[in-house]
Amino acid sequence: MRAALAILSAILWAGAAPAADVTATLSPSTAHVGDTLRLEITATGTGNRPVLFPVPTDSAFEILRVDSSRIAQARLAFTLALYDTGTFTLREMPVVVGRGADAETLWTNPAPVVIRSILPDTAQALQPIKPYRKHPFQWRELLAWAWIPALALLSLAAWWLWRRYRKKSLPQAAHAKPLLPPHEEAVRDLMALRDKKYPARGMLKEFFVEYSHIMRRYLERRYDFPALEMTTFDLERELEDGNYDCALRNRLLPALRASDLVKFAKFIPDPNGCAGYIDLGFELVDVTKEKPHLEAAEEKAA
Repeated sequence: MRAALAILSAILWAGAAPAADVTATLSPSTAHVGDTLRLEITATGTGNRPVLFPVPTDSAFEILRVDSSRIAQARLAFTLALYDTGTFTLREMPVVVGRGADAETLWTNPAPVVIRSILPDTAQALQPIKPYRKHPFQWRELLAWAWIPALALLSLAAWWLWRRYRKKSLPQAAHAKPLLPPHEEAVRDLMALRDKKYPARGMLKEFFVEYSHIMRRYLERRYDFPALEMTTFDLERELEDGNYDCALRNRLLPALRASDLVKFAKFIPDPNGCAGYIDLGFELVDVTKEKPHLEAAEEKAA
């Protein structure tokens, strides 16, 4: 009887185990311009699953340092700074817990902070306008500035003459070379990146910066939206639309998040895994490239 009760208690305790959760703490909540802020992201209830932390990409916040000493306890801290006054909110950031089919994405809570000026309140008070003082007109003051319009007219005449004779002397400009299709350009750039052998030379940051640019440019040209100007967070919101292949959201976004960690958080990945990112790029470009009209019609008919 006691053994059965013990087994039942263990089952109930396992069923009541807390689910994974993530919190973001930004302190202090009130600071002055240029003061350092500490952002701590903590994941709980993850068990033995790996945790992939985000990097703050809000342009208002500047990252000064990254503290990864407690990353084994599922904690990552950043030292931030703001150089403007007002109320700012560090928006939600995705935290990926687990890997593969077991992975789940959790979102941090928004973290507000109020930044005040270092000037005293009296410095912001408007002072009364001083009365106008009339000064007598003097011709020498006008003549002292007469050289400015004369120089401007002389410069304009020289520019007009240079432009007129330059057109006659220059040969006919060659036609601009047409751009390659998006998928061909991406394949060419990925092959060039592979041939540079950045990981073998210890240049991991250069590898991930160029890899992220190649894949974002492919998305921008293939789907006609400004992927090069978007943060990874904004790009994830864009790819949630059902008009895009799910492989971009499920496989490309983790690679871009890893690139952000290398570029902004000084994360050092395994150099042997860089070849896998190149292969992933080739595969995603081949799956999502624009197909000829005839081939697309045959697939619809099938």
